[in-house]
Amino acid sequence: MAIDAPTGRGPTHDVGAGDLEPTLPGLGPEPTREEYASWSRRVVASLLDTAIVATVLFLAVGPAYEVAWLPAISFGVTTSTVVPGGTWWALGTAAALFALQGWTGATPGKRTVGIVVVHDTTGRPAGLIRTVLRHLAHLLDAILYIGFLRPLWHAQRRTFADSVCSTVVLRRVRPPVPFLGLGTGTGGPTPSRTVTAAATILSVGSAVFVLGPATYTGGDVWTATCTPEVSDESPLTVGDVQVVNWSMPGTESRWGVTRTSPLPDEAGDEGGLDASFAVDLDLDAMPDGPLDAALVLRLETWQGEPLGEFRSPFRVEQRADGGSEWEVVPPTAAGAGLYTVHVPLATVAALPTAWNWEASVVVEGETVASCGGRGST
Repeated sequence: MAIDAPTGRGPTHDVGAGDLEPTLPGLGPEPTREEYASWSRRVVASLLDTAIVATVLFLAVGPAYEVAWLPAISFGVTTSTVVPGGTWWALGTAAALFALQGWTGATPGKRTVGIVVVHDTTGRPAGLIRTVLRHLAHLLDAILYIGFLRPLWHAQRRTFADSVCSTVVLRRVRPPVPFLGLGTGTGGPTPSRTVTAAATILSVGSAVFVLGPATYTGGDVWTATCTPEVSDESPLTVGDVQVVNWSMPGTESRWGVTRTSPLPDEAGDEGGLDASFAVDLDLDAMPDGPLDAALVLRLETWQGEPLGEFRSPFRVEQRADGGSEWEVVPPTAAGAGLYTVHVPLATVAALPTAWNWEASVVVEGETVASCGGRGST
């Protein structure tokens, strides 16, 4: 018996014949149930691979993604924020694991527990395309989790994805790996203790990293609401004002490695304090010509000493068709908008422990609505 060099097409009757054996080497005509990978080994392997992805993402972009290769079992912190570069790190790590499984039959997690994924006819690695399709086919397994539990009673311990993609998962057997050159033989490549040890260190180390002790700081969001008193002469109707203090981003530390948690999408590019106004036009009180107004947020100490004033000016014009046109006019600070006043993070960080805020709407230089409250940092 020999390998058809240089293609490594598997055990043959004669060198160069290229004729695959009809059975897997050393397993007989049909592997016994014990020779198929057990359900518990498959679960542990998936969890170890999940830990690898979670560790890479944490080190690369911080605690911003939830990684779940098994439904309801995940690692990481879910946020609504997409961290720049995070998607590429996730795709790159997944692609590396797919490539390893497609070309060698085993990811680091599978190699650690001693199982391989092979084509059910040739007994060789399934290849990259079939491996990716098999992963997508796990959507069938996720339906009520029946497919993931199917190996517990199926004769060949297959999930639905295995049956659809013609793959089986075996214990200990190492299939020929022609893509990696030396090491292939009649019984598959000689198991490398160095490679197996490296895979074990990577996967188990990742699991310890993501499941180990972690410390968290900051990241809280403070919110306050007030209902302004509106003058009878106001051409604008003013509803509740909501003030949100996006604190400095929180941090998460694992085993001495600290990463920053991303701010929510609502916080914009940076943290700070936002005051959101519910403002509309009272058509009956609308004067002729454009209306100049501004949203104002004043900060002061509890003793009444001013700490800063921030404005978002705008103009309202009534159209001939009875509607109105609103536009922000300069000067408007970064982060402010038609209905929002923004206070930069640096200003918020410098606020004293006790401070007050007052939100108001000014029309043609006159305050037509105001309310306030106690601040928090």
